[in-house]
This record gives sequence, structure tokens and C-alpha cells, in this order.
Amino acid sequence: MSRVAFVQRQVLAGALATLASVAPFFGATALGQTEAAPLASWDPRFSNPKPAPGDLILPLPCGGAMAFRAVAVPSGTGALDDRAIQLGNPDAELGFNEYQRGAFLAAPFRAADGTRVFYLGKYDVTRDQYAATMGSPCPQASPRGRTAQASVSWFDAVAFTERLSSWLLANAADKLPRNHQALAFVRLPTEEEWEYAARGGAAVSESEYLARTWPMPEGPERYAVAGAGMSDGQAQQVGQLLPNPLGLCDMLGNVEQWVLEPYRLNRVGRLQGMPGGLVARGGSFATPLEELRTSMRSEIPPYDPAKKAPTRLGTVGFRVMLSTVAGGGLQDVAMLRQAFESLQHGTAAGTDPRTRIEQLKQLTPDQTLRRALDGLSAELAADERARADAGRQTVRAELNAATALCYVVWRIQHIIDVQQSQLRSPEFRDLQTGDMVQRVRAAIAANQAEQQTAIDGYGELLRQTIADGTPSVVAAESQVVSQEMAARADRRRRFVAVATGHLAALGAGHPLTPDAMLQDIVAVPAAGP
Repeated sequence: MSRVAFVQRQVLAGALATLASVAPFFGATALGQTEAAPLASWDPRFSNPKPAPGDLILPLPCGGAMAFRAVAVPSGTGALDDRAIQLGNPDAELGFNEYQRGAFLAAPFRAADGTRVFYLGKYDVTRDQYAATMGSPCPQASPRGRTAQASVSWFDAVAFTERLSSWLLANAADKLPRNHQALAFVRLPTEEEWEYAARGGAAVSESEYLARTWPMPEGPERYAVAGAGMSDGQAQQVGQLLPNPLGLCDMLGNVEQWVLEPYRLNRVGRLQGMPGGLVARGGSFATPLEELRTSMRSEIPPYDPAKKAPTRLGTVGFRVMLSTVAGGGLQDVAMLRQAFESLQHGTAAGTDPRTRIEQLKQLTPDQTLRRALDGLSAELAADERARADAGRQTVRAELNAATALCYVVWRIQHIIDVQQSQLRSPEFRDLQTGDMVQRVRAAIAANQAEQQTAIDGYGELLRQTIADGTPSVVAAESQVVSQEMAARADRRRRFVAVATGHLAALGAGHPLTPDAMLQDIVAVPAAGP
């Protein structure tokens, strides 16, 4: 299905759902109303239908409540430390929208073990929670009110965060997390925060994190309200299905979720510079189940020209998170300045010893000292050259080893293909005994295991090569290796381009799966230079 058709279907479904749903609580009148007197506390099943250890429960107006989950972002102990993360997916078909890219993430709060965390809403904001915070009179908590609030514009969602932050500061400041002395406030999550949490964050392995969705052992229909038969054309109650590995419910399906920043196109591995419309994440009940993925993102115009008003779709809602100011407070300025200076002095100008020596020469008129400094500079230059030469030799040896492993993998695949062809041969089935068939199958299994071992070693070798050499050194040594192999008619030469391409992809921050590397290797033709 084309992207245009998909968006058209989403907009149509949103319009139908808007007509079918109860009129949302938004607008200037509601924002200006006086809050009604609080009612008795809601039954927890209406605010936290799937309670779990570690839930953070904050009160709402009208006796309501909202559940949050801590999302750990392990990133070191320094004030400016952050975590490198991967977003998007490697599918080039929608590359302009969600191609794989790197990003960095940090969190403001500290868990009991010192890990940095942020708090994300466990569920989409519900109709009752929205009405309690934004409208009057207070709602009576009910199953129907547990439905995800849809048909809200991005501006409505931001107004909700402003209203709830102000109410919490006035009525429940002692329950808010702190970053040192800075109190938390409520806002929409960024795209990085939303996708990192949707994928499972630090609670899943690297391969699970990079997969299309988080692990769903009971099948996607047990985790996401999406596709035909999963809804009656409108948003459903939150928390009916199973949560993701972080305990977050409905991260995919039910309603798309507004995020904080404007939409940007993807420019092959990074976001393009022009801000556009608004971003909603995660798909909705109108999205086919098989199309759901944690990288899914939609650009939505902020205003509806036909209605001459902000865009409100029955497929789009939101969830909120807790954050603080990045600096923590005035008392933290000195700590942040020290952390910045440490990073600056450790990675920026002034770290080259020969540059420092040249500066010292300009400061002294003593000729003896200047000659001594010249000698020291020459010794350092010779040492740097020796280390650079050794580094290049190391990279060259690693490239030779990588091409050798490529050839091993390629040869094993050729043997496997012959064995599988033998099993498919009518003559083999007719003329050979059952024992012979079993032996061939066992040989295939053994060869596949051997091939997997070689692929794993190849991937580790590539990562080490990146650590040992700069991109320019790797490129230069690749050319040298290719020339050397051509001179001696080495059959491994045709794999140099494969290894070099994999190194370039990994060096640019694009992770490669073992299956992807295997596919590239076995695609190399038998004939060639």
C-alpha cells in the first residue's frame, strides 16, 4: 500500500471515529472554567487497570489518578553523560520518513540504584482523565471513561500538560520526582523518548531493541488494538492488552500519540533541517496489525483548512511524561560547568603535545631550552609516525582476515547449496537409503552452524577494525589490500568491497544483522576478479 493511500485511510478513519465518539472536552471555554469540587477517589481499575510493582501514581483533579512507569536510560554518572541510541528501521521504502538514524538520550531523575530514569505515562490519557483536568463538572469514573481520549489537537494536548502541571504544583508537589531541587513538570515526550520506551529501552537485548517491534511471544493481537476486528471504528479502553517490556500499555495501536517536537524528514540517517507539521507515533486502531512497528511516525498538519481550526482526528490521542529543567537548578551550574570543561579539555584543542611544545618555544628566549624542545618534538613526531604505521598495519591485517572469513562463509554456502540440491534430487530419494538422507541433513546442519560461527567472528572483527582505524585509514588500506590481492590473483579480492561496505555502514552508526551480512556475502558471484 502506498504512503499516500495509507495516510488517506488514516484520515478517513479518524474522521469517522470523531463522528462516532463523544464530543471531546477542549476549547477556550473549558480552559477558562473554574474547577469543580473534588470527588471521592476513583476506583483504581479506571486509572490503573494493570497495576504492577514500580508504578508511580500521581493524583488528578476530581479524585482521579494517573499511572507512570520509570524508563531507565543507563548513561554513566557524569552530569553531561548521555546514551547513544538507534531509532527508525533499515527499510528504504519509507526511508524519507523513518530510516535508521542515531540519536542521544539522557534522563533527569535517579532510581534507587542510581540509574537515570524518566517517567512516561503507563497508558494513553483517557476521557475521564482529560475531562477531570480540563473540564467541569467532574466526571464520574466509568468503563466508558477509560477509553483513550482521541479527537484532541496537539494544542489541546499541550494545554492539558500545562493545566496538569499547574494543578500538581499547587496540590501534590510533595509527590513529584525531583532533579536535585528542581520539581518535575508534565509534558509530551520527544520522539527519541517515545521510541526508546516503545522498543523496550534497556529492558531488552540489542537485537530485540532493533527489531520491528518489542518481543511479542503471545502474538501481536495480544499487545496492540489494531486492524479489522480489533475495534468498532473508534478508540478503545486503555490497558486491555499486555504491556511492553517496560510495563507500558498500548504503545502501538489504539490511538496514535502526539509527541513534542515538529516533524522533520529523514536525510539518510539523520533528520533533515526543515521543521514541518506535527508528529504522531505508534499507529492506531485503523492501522493494519501487520504494519505496526515501533519506528512508525506520521506527519499531521497542525491545522485543518476545511474546518479552519486545529486538526483533531479520532485516531489520534496522547500520553504524557514527567520531566524537569535540564540544568536542575542554580546550585547545579558549577557542577555542569566543571563537567563541560572536563569534556572540552579532554577532546578539544590543546591536547596535541607537539602543539603545546611549539607554544612553549615561543614563550622562552633560552636557546638551549628551545633546542631541547625541538628534540622532544622530533621524538614525539617519530613516535606518532610509528604508532600510525602500526595502526595501519593492524587495519590491513584485519581487512585481510575479514576477506578470508567472507570467503569461508561464501564457500560454506556453496557446499550447503549443493547438499540441499542433492536432497531435492529425485534420483537421490529413489536410490539412497534413509540413513544416507539423514547423514546429508546432519551435514547441512553442521555446515550451517559453522557458517554462523564464521559470521559472528566476522562481525566482531569489523567492529574491532573500526575501533583501530579512522575511516580514511580504513579506505586507504582497503585499496592497498585489493591491489595486493590483484597482484597475486587472490580469489578473496572480490570480497574486499563487501567488507569495506560493511565497515562504512557500521562506522556511520547503521547496525548490520548477521543475516544481512550473510546475504551480502553469498550474493558475490563465483566468477570475477
